[in-house]
Amino acid sequence: MAVLEADEAEDMSAAVAIFVKTPGLSPIKTRLAAGIGAKAALEFYHLSVKAVEETVSVVDIKPFWAVAEKEGLDHPLWAEFETLHSGEGGLGERQHYVCETLRREYKNVILIGADAPQLSPEILEQAIAALDEHDFVIGPAHDGGYYLFGGCAPVEKDIWKQIPWSADNTRESFEALLPSTAFHLLPLTDMDTEDDLRSVADEMPETLSHRQKSVLEWIKNL
Repeated sequence: MAVLEADEAEDMSAAVAIFVKTPGLSPIKTRLAAGIGAKAALEFYHLSVKAVEETVSVVDIKPFWAVAEKEGLDHPLWAEFETLHSGEGGLGERQHYVCETLRREYKNVILIGADAPQLSPEILEQAIAALDEHDFVIGPAHDGGYYLFGGCAPVEKDIWKQIPWSADNTRESFEALLPSTAFHLLPLTDMDTEDDLRSVADEMPETLSHRQKSVLEWIKNL
């Protein structure tokens, strides 16, 4: 489990928490599994996790896995980064908990998921840079949600709890309640359904990492 050491915090002013669920402990990509089967959906999830892990690893930011299950904190899949339990409650409460936990040690906190393997180091670096001039940064998702949220200012828990999650107005509702205007990143697709696979492939950056190549090859061979 993560231990936020003061000397580590001095090295980096920003932290990123990658929200994940542990295979075998929670259902994985159920909407995708409905279209391509549970085995294939789990294969994609593993590839996507590793692609996001590789992207985050080359950026000057302190990474954490925000793990949904306490019993999953020591799972081998999360061995590369320190782990942090994402807390209890709904998605909004969990995001609030992780944000405020990391804000005790880091000036800027960024939240992402493991289901956007097309995320590039350049987009993540742009998000970090945006927080030099803005309190918040958002990566809009084409389904009405967001694939990235970052902030250098607090967001009250009540705001997080008011958001209609998994809706076509999730991001708009969230932004309307933020205390200041968020900087927008390039829109991307959150990988939820079989129909999203082609969009994810089309949105891959021109310069692919090794793990992104694996995701793209897997999609082509599906």
